[in-house]
Amino acid sequence: MSKEIDWSPFYGEGEIVCTCDQCKKEERFEFEDNYPDYAKAQRELREIGWQSIKSKGVWFDFCCEQCRNTYIKENL
Repeated sequence: MSKEIDWSPFYGEGEIVCTCDQCKKEERFEFEDNYPDYAKAQRELREIGWQSIKSKGVWFDFCCEQCRNTYIKENL
């Protein structure tokens, strides 16, 4: 899984942590009000060049096309 929640010590606050499934680069998106907005995080990832693929019912995230292509060649 390439998206996880990192909860802060304060109730309802935290970050969505997005990790490249190839090189492990991270991007973080803060949230409040106990509502991690995955759709917004996904849109922002696409705007900075991240790509996602779905294989055998599982989603994978990559920080660039090169990481995506390398992962596909080595794992799928």
